[in-house]
Amino acid sequence: MMVRRFSRAAAGLITAIAFGLLTACGTSTQSTPSVADGTSPPVSGSGTGTGAAGSVKTLPPSELCTILTADVAKQLIADARPTARVSPDKGEAPDVCGYTAADGGATLSLSPASRTYDTELAAAHDLRANPAPAGMRDVRVEPVSDLGRRGFRETSRQVQARQHITFVVWDAGARTWVMTFATSADASTKPTPVSDDKVVRVARSITAKLPPGR
Repeated sequence: MMVRRFSRAAAGLITAIAFGLLTACGTSTQSTPSVADGTSPPVSGSGTGTGAAGSVKTLPPSELCTILTADVAKQLIADARPTARVSPDKGEAPDVCGYTAADGGATLSLSPASRTYDTELAAAHDLRANPAPAGMRDVRVEPVSDLGRRGFRETSRQVQARQHITFVVWDAGARTWVMTFATSADASTKPTPVSDDKVVRVARSITAKLPPGR
């Protein structure tokens, strides 16, 4: 699961590596590659999958999935399935709730930002100003109204993975939140206007339910 943001630009490459690792180590027979913001094959619960390459331990779903529920996710992904949370070798697993399409063609995730809102916004503008070294193109940063205290949407295209990626970032007061939606997309696809963006609508619909900062 890609959590914003090691490097947003590397989203597609990270996704491919993470998916390959999980499918090699897990027991699932599904081999459809995921194209979006860092997913693993759908897993219904926690446990350990063992295969020829070793083992991967998965964790219970994040509590955020009681807010970003499967029914909510289906507003964006018709056949949304929960994605596994993989236990890292060291440290704590990111607090992220994610879903993926059955064919791996789209993913959705919600997580608290690891950086302040201002830092996230500055990073988005930096990427827009110089996207090529990061393997991105068509980067847009637009304000979003009526979402927490303030918010913005970043849309971009990951060139190598041929993904369209939308980040909605908003300051809810005690915390900054990030919703990520990624899909495979034809080069001619243009971002939906903010006013009609379903990702923004979903973010607005869950904001009041989000937990306070720690």
